[in-house]
Amino acid sequence: MGYGGFLTLVNGSPNDWTVTSSPSYQMDQWKWPTVKANTAERVYVEWGTKGSQKDDAGEAYYKIGDKGEFAIRGKKPNDFMLTITLDNHATKQSPKGSKIDLGFRHDESVDWIMSTDEAGDWWSNSGDLTDWMQQSMGSIGNRTLKQICMPGSHDAGMSEFDPGTIGASFQNSQTQVLNIYDQLVAGSRYFDLRPVVSNGEWKAGHYSALGDKVWLGGNGLKISDVVKQVNDFTAKYKELVIINLSHTLDTDHDYKDLSQDQWNKLFDLLKGINKRYTLTSPGKTDLSNKVLDDFIGKDASVLIISQLPSGINLGSYADQGFYNQDNLPFYDSYAESNSIDKMRDDQLKKLKDERNLVADSSKRKDKFFVFSWTLTQAPEDVLNPEKAILNMATDAYDGLFVEAFNAFTPESFPNVLYIDAVGVRDKPIPFPYDKVKAVDKNYDIRSLAIAINNAKAGRNKYITEQK
Repeated sequence: MGYGGFLTLVNGSPNDWTVTSSPSYQMDQWKWPTVKANTAERVYVEWGTKGSQKDDAGEAYYKIGDKGEFAIRGKKPNDFMLTITLDNHATKQSPKGSKIDLGFRHDESVDWIMSTDEAGDWWSNSGDLTDWMQQSMGSIGNRTLKQICMPGSHDAGMSEFDPGTIGASFQNSQTQVLNIYDQLVAGSRYFDLRPVVSNGEWKAGHYSALGDKVWLGGNGLKISDVVKQVNDFTAKYKELVIINLSHTLDTDHDYKDLSQDQWNKLFDLLKGINKRYTLTSPGKTDLSNKVLDDFIGKDASVLIISQLPSGINLGSYADQGFYNQDNLPFYDSYAESNSIDKMRDDQLKKLKDERNLVADSSKRKDKFFVFSWTLTQAPEDVLNPEKAILNMATDAYDGLFVEAFNAFTPESFPNVLYIDAVGVRDKPIPFPYDKVKAVDKNYDIRSLAIAINNAKAGRNKYITEQK
């Protein structure tokens, strides 16, 4: 066998990509399919076993309907490499003639993502898309939050691990590699933040109840650091940031729910977040019915939603940029499985059942939908470092770009691509499993969200004709 890997082609345009020729030399696998409009294909390529692999090479020339051409080139001058060349095409990020090196991953995938927005402009996963929302305002600025897709961070504050309970470790408690600022750069706009009191200090936590009185978990970032990192980002970029506060605990006192006084102290700490989106007397206003331009038409906005337990209220904080669950109703139901296949089937079925964005209000289902592309450790996984949360997340990552993307439709697509390990795709906990290792950053998920906004939501007339 040769040395192989995958290239995922995400075609978020109304034009089929057809192969005009695909010559190769000494490549064991170099076959390229037509990629239908608004679909994705994962293609396996393999360098040969005969002769010197440094001589192996292949080219595949794709025609984009009548809109131009691009080529895929594979070669090994010093290392394996797949490169896109825009021979007769251009995107907003890369001019005609550009060469975009995608790299190569043995037995894993690299991605080439191109999509077109309502104006016919082409987008690709090349160039700087840090402020992807602002760059997309021409097409999504007049859409409600229910009609927009964005990446999201599960247990966003757990990018580091401080020991908590007996049995907790970074393998079974840490869910992110990058801190909040870097998750924002990677494209995440929805943050699951779980504040806890630990040794008298406010921290992000990740705890689970095992029975009535046994808890497992630990702590991540200080909440004060979360505040600073959000402010550092919104000082530079006029983006929307949604922070959802939930799973709050007082770990110093038998893991009890926070008291009203403790919630007030948490709000006081979070008042340090700049550019909070505020409404006077919001009541039960559903903010997901507001369009993106309401939030970031002129500056950044941070939307803070609190999942308040019974007996706790916002009080005067409701006028200071803090909202409760009534203000952003959402659907969030994870699969609770360590199987990629079961998780995928569970989430796609729930999406199909719960989302139907159509003009007929009697048939419409448009609650803000959190698509939980996350795996949950089984009891036997908790002490298995190969099955660390971060490793399982990277195992599942590539499926978002093919199986999930192909299942999404203009009437049924998620609002949040909710994942662990935002911004990385390689396993960060390899043998000997002694720590989280540095891995290359990957920001393709933000281009996937753009492609969903363009190719799925952007093909829904109910959405695009609401001007």
